[in-house]
Amino acid sequence: MSHARTPGSLTLIAAFALMSPTLAASPSEQLGKLFDEYWESALRHSPTWATELGDHRYNDQLEDLSEAAYAARLAELEGFLARVRKIAPDGGSPRDQLNAEIFERVLSDALAARPMHREWKPLNHLSAFHMSLPLLQVSHPFKTEKDLRDYAKRLRGFPKQVDDAIACLKQGMAHRHVLPKLIVRKIVPQIESQLVGRAEDSELYRPLKSLPDHWSEDAKSAARADVAQAIVRDVVPAYRALARFVEHEYLPAARDEVGIWAVPDGDRIYERAVRLETTTELTPEEIHRFGLAEIARIEGEMNQVRKQLSFDGTVAEFIVHMSTHPEYRATSGEQLVELYGGILERTLPRLPKLFGRLPKARCEMKVLESFRAPVAPVAYYNPPAQDGSRPGYYYVNTYQPQERVLYIAEALSLHEAVPGHHLQIALDMENTGLPKFRRHLSFTGYVEGWGLYSEKLGEELGCYQDPVRKYGQLAMEAWRAARLVVDTGMHHKRWPREKAVVYMREHTGLPPLDIDSEIDRYIAWPGQALAYKVGERVILKLRAEATQRLGDKFDVRAFHDELLREGAVPLNVLERRMKAWIERQ
Repeated sequence: MSHARTPGSLTLIAAFALMSPTLAASPSEQLGKLFDEYWESALRHSPTWATELGDHRYNDQLEDLSEAAYAARLAELEGFLARVRKIAPDGGSPRDQLNAEIFERVLSDALAARPMHREWKPLNHLSAFHMSLPLLQVSHPFKTEKDLRDYAKRLRGFPKQVDDAIACLKQGMAHRHVLPKLIVRKIVPQIESQLVGRAEDSELYRPLKSLPDHWSEDAKSAARADVAQAIVRDVVPAYRALARFVEHEYLPAARDEVGIWAVPDGDRIYERAVRLETTTELTPEEIHRFGLAEIARIEGEMNQVRKQLSFDGTVAEFIVHMSTHPEYRATSGEQLVELYGGILERTLPRLPKLFGRLPKARCEMKVLESFRAPVAPVAYYNPPAQDGSRPGYYYVNTYQPQERVLYIAEALSLHEAVPGHHLQIALDMENTGLPKFRRHLSFTGYVEGWGLYSEKLGEELGCYQDPVRKYGQLAMEAWRAARLVVDTGMHHKRWPREKAVVYMREHTGLPPLDIDSEIDRYIAWPGQALAYKVGERVILKLRAEATQRLGDKFDVRAFHDELLREGAVPLNVLERRMKAWIERQ
């Protein structure tokens, strides 16, 4: 939602509307109109995200990655911010006041990120535009002839994206705002995987292999020819140009250091990233110390599990034993699919024990696509479509299954699927009491804090029925605590990557494959990994306060429903809301 192509005339129209004497609407009506305008603007500037949500008005477009579009979008956001500050919601409802506060925070955060120069780094190895194109087939419809024409037009727009991205990367090179070499080396094979000789061999052609049966053969042939031509004439040459630039120009200019401190003003950029991701005023040093304390606490609990399993050795030796013993490793991708699918099926019917409100959208497991599996995390969640046409997907990575440990499956599923991200995100999307921009909002501290808190709910849902699975929950928690140490270690304390890897290996139960993937994620995305533990701490503190204050009147279902009722919010807002709820009880 950070790229823009809004004509200046729209800004003038908005200004005249504000001055018009006919605008005698209440603050609530003014806010509603402003939120609707912002939402429509967001969809226009993020057409593939609009498709993902189920809004198909922009199905023939891709995002504008040009630096000019980025600057125009920021100017537009400044206009929205000025307008919301002229509306006094004091006379409106508490919901109006909260909506206005959250709206202003969203805009302020987006503008506060400007000195980080994200527009100069349109590539990463996790989710950048070069990977988004093949993933269109997950959300883009392929039911009508127009759907296929839109798809082909999107593919023909890819060369412009590449040209714009290269221009931005060159700006980054000129200002020494570049990615680390080790991240760039991961990107090169991702790009090269799209360099096919025949259109039929491309990931982008896959939807053409199963067109609707009711189509005529002529219609099918025309669609296949149109898409094939776009792949061969536009997409593959653009990928080839991108690969050539990244490998021969950008990689030599990329930085050797992994920490963001190495770019100009890097220390301040990291401090800003920490504030934006956690929605707190915590410093990197405070978060580093918190991580060390949490690791010490968790290892104390691991020691109790060690005794239960009669392991004769230290906690450190126990961690190594659990992460390397063949008994706890997967033997095949099929085993992982069966394991994770079974956990999802068992957990769903247990949710009413802890929740009064459940989403209508389904959550289904999906195996991660092969072209991105080697560098992807072990699992993650993808939200459902707003229109109900697609469920939420719980993606599981089955790449190199023998390197995957089995004991984290329960905790991971609780976090990424239910009751973690699916409940929180799907309920937000279905909450028609919220303006549209808030139904799809993500404050990382809240979203990931909820996901990590959900892992602890496995105790109450009966998921950790033996010491091994309990150890899995502790290993997952240690992983999140270790993130606090290694993320701040690399980006604030100037640790080399090798020191971060050793720390993760010594203090978590993750196998080397996952540790490598995780460390490189923290390098590519400074500060994001800090939000999990910080957010969880706030939620646990609020539950402890509610339990202590309310005593026998504490209802865990009501607590969870209230926690999720207002959607994603900054952590200070969550604390204020929940403390007011406790008082009302």
